[in-house]
Amino acid sequence: MITRGDARPDAAARLRAAADPSAALDADLLLAHVCGISKEALYAHLDAPLTSEQEQAYRDLVERRAAGEPVAYLRGHKEFFGLRFAVDRRVLIPRPETELLVEAVLAFIRTTGRMRVADVGTGSGAIAIAVAASEPRAHVVATDVSAGALAVARTNAAAHQVSDRVDLRQGDLLGPIGGQVDAVAANLPYLRPEAVEHLAGDRTSLAFEPPVAVVAGPDGLDVIRRCVDQLPERLAPGGAAFFECDPPQADTVQELLRGRIRGTTRVLRDLTGSPRVVEGQRG
Repeated sequence: MITRGDARPDAAARLRAAADPSAALDADLLLAHVCGISKEALYAHLDAPLTSEQEQAYRDLVERRAAGEPVAYLRGHKEFFGLRFAVDRRVLIPRPETELLVEAVLAFIRTTGRMRVADVGTGSGAIAIAVAASEPRAHVVATDVSAGALAVARTNAAAHQVSDRVDLRQGDLLGPIGGQVDAVAANLPYLRPEAVEHLAGDRTSLAFEPPVAVVAGPDGLDVIRRCVDQLPERLAPGGAAFFECDPPQADTVQELLRGRIRGTTRVLRDLTGSPRVVEGQRG
C-alpha cells in the first residue's frame, strides 16, 4: 500500500509529460479530491496510506487530466466569487475574469437601490447566485436554453440558499422575462468557431465545454447582438446592461449598445488591463 506522498511524483510526472502547464498543482488537487480532503490537509498528512480504491481512482483521474479534461470537471466543482459551484460538462466553467461582471452589477444595484436583475445564459448560475448571495435585496431572473444547465444552476442555488431569490427559467436570452428589469448581466458566447478550434488545441477547457456556451457565429457576436436587440423592451429606463466580451470586441459592443438603448456606455478593464465588460446605461 502506497502513501499519498508516494503517489504524487509519478502523477505530476505523467501530467508534465502530457504538457499540463500546472502539472504539480493539478496532481495535488486531484489527489486531495480522491482523499476527500483539502489541499492543505493533504500536505499535512502525506504519510497517510492510500486505499487500493483511492489509488486506482487517482490513476484514472490523472489519465483523464493528461488527455486535457479540465480539473473542474474532474472534481465536479469550481470556486467563483468566493463560492463553490457544482459544474459538469453541461455548463461552462466559471472564469475568474467574470468576477468583474458580478462586481459591476453589484455596484450598480447598490448605488441605485434597483434590485431587479436578469442573468442571461446563466449556465451553472454562477453570476446570478453570486449577485443574490452578495446582496440580500436582489432578485434575479436567470435564463438558459439548456435544461441540463438549469438543473446544475438549481443545485447551486439550493446549495447557497438563494433559491427563493433566483428564478430560473428556460428560454432564449431575455425572452422568458416578464416585464422590465433594472440590470442585465450577460456572459454570453463570444468566440468565433476558428478561435475555439485554435484555443482547444492549446489544452484549454474549451474542447470539453458545451459549444453552445462559447461559439457565436463568424464574428463571435451573434448572440450578444440578439440580446442587445431585446434590451429596449426589457431594460427599464435608467437601467444598465453589462456584457462580458472578448477584448477586441469591446468597441463594437459599445456601438451596438449605443444604437439600441440610446444612453451612455463605458468599458471596464480586468486585472490584466484588458477591456472585458461593456456597460450600457439606458437614458
